[in-house]
Amino acid sequence: MTRLVPVREIAHLRLVLPQHDRWIDELTWIPASPSEIHLASRYYPIAVRIEDQKPQLGLIVGRRYLAHGLLDPAGKWRGAYRPVRLRCFPFETSEIGEDPLTDILIDPDADHLSPTSGVSIVDEAGRPGQMLIELHRLFKLLKRGQESFAAALDQYLVGSLLVPLADGDAAALDHGHPLYIINPARFAQMENGGLAAMARHDFLAVDIAIACQFSLQNLRPEYRPKDAGRHGRHHSEPASSGMDTTMIDDLSLVLDDGELISVADIDGVRPVTEPA
Repeated sequence: MTRLVPVREIAHLRLVLPQHDRWIDELTWIPASPSEIHLASRYYPIAVRIEDQKPQLGLIVGRRYLAHGLLDPAGKWRGAYRPVRLRCFPFETSEIGEDPLTDILIDPDADHLSPTSGVSIVDEAGRPGQMLIELHRLFKLLKRGQESFAAALDQYLVGSLLVPLADGDAAALDHGHPLYIINPARFAQMENGGLAAMARHDFLAVDIAIACQFSLQNLRPEYRPKDAGRHGRHHSEPASSGMDTTMIDDLSLVLDDGELISVADIDGVRPVTEPA
């Protein structure tokens, strides 16, 4: 098992950026941030992981499940959108407070650390560098995301809207924890009253459910729900094909701002004009 230590303990070292992204092939599922759900649903299947009887929302990145590859033959990234959690590699976290040097963890024996080359982790005064501050912000996004998703995911469990992601005759697992995807037929069979009640309690639940349905196009066909309608409320009715994805394309997207220009910096890139 990998030993993780706070960054404070290796702050004298520097981070060497990986030359390839083949480490992604070792992953199956990663947690997601609320700010990226709509955009990520266009490229990754959204799945719920159950750990200690608590649901967590995230993205499937395991290549055996994806309908498209994330890496080229050389192991370089070719995906259209890089999720927040993948931007945090090779760092980890368990609890997030206010101290990046304590909150952010790393394997001290990782190949990505060097005493001479690479990016500095701290500044000359020993304070967190800009890279570490940005990583801390991203980890906070992920933590707040799981907290905000909790109520919506509980509604899916109560409403039996989730089905196991099948992997052959067994359920797909991520580090021993089962993965679930939303069942489009069951969601489509919800009566208007039930859907309205869900929206009144937390519209985020409806919003995420729609994104989850749309994201299933990114699963390989053999992993998509089959005959899901037979478990629905109305057994005599044919399974619905789900929501028209054309309508979903017209919805407003919520984009993560991690790689965008800050509004505060706009004035700094405008040309200075001399007064007439």
